[in-house]
Amino acid sequence: MATLVPEMPANEPGGFLSDLAGMGDFFISPSSAAKYVFRKWFWVGPLALFSIVSFIAAMIMIPMVQHVMEVAPLPANSTPEQYQIGMDIALRLQKVLAYCAPVTLAIFFALQALILLAMSAALGIGAKFRALFNVVAGCSVIQVLSAIAALIIVKAKGEPSTMAELRPALGLDIFLPEGSNKYLGALLGYFSIFEIWWIVMMILVISAAFRVPKGKAFAAILPLILLSICFRLIGAVFSR
Repeated sequence: MATLVPEMPANEPGGFLSDLAGMGDFFISPSSAAKYVFRKWFWVGPLALFSIVSFIAAMIMIPMVQHVMEVAPLPANSTPEQYQIGMDIALRLQKVLAYCAPVTLAIFFALQALILLAMSAALGIGAKFRALFNVVAGCSVIQVLSAIAALIIVKAKGEPSTMAELRPALGLDIFLPEGSNKYLGALLGYFSIFEIWWIVMMILVISAAFRVPKGKAFAAILPLILLSICFRLIGAVFSR
């Protein structure tokens, strides 16, 4: 049976500016970040930051994606007219997703928080949905850095000619030779410095906020790690 953990009192006055400043603690200070987990509206800042970065990145990437699709060989059993229609639909969809980033990210955070809530109940961690939503949102600032790093690498390489060039290697897949097994590449690609950083901070923040051992905190986030790896492997199925 889960034992409810009393909310950690904030030592500093609350407020939106305080919450914005608190986002920095989710990079390096889990004990300080833990007190923001129980703030009512803390999640707004990380969600807004992630949405803005996602929108800007999408607007920068869309012309590159269009160029790659234009120079790519025509798929088998497809006419130029059919390919053009498909390309137009794909580019429009990317724009729609960019504009819908706040909604899609909020849903994504909520799903992660629900998984954590179910695991917390199973492991006896007395956590509430809102606090776990704040944990997910707060640690997402690390994933924002990952998106920025990937964008910088793509821009630095110049004009891309393949879709693979739009997905720079940030993990252990950077050591794989060209032509390696795509499933192995997808698996090793998960283990980047940003993902490991995210895992460590999620464990430490949950441990500090809900006063549980780090092993139990790791067990709580393990489904999120496994799901992320599964999605990468599924993505590899559709990659060339």
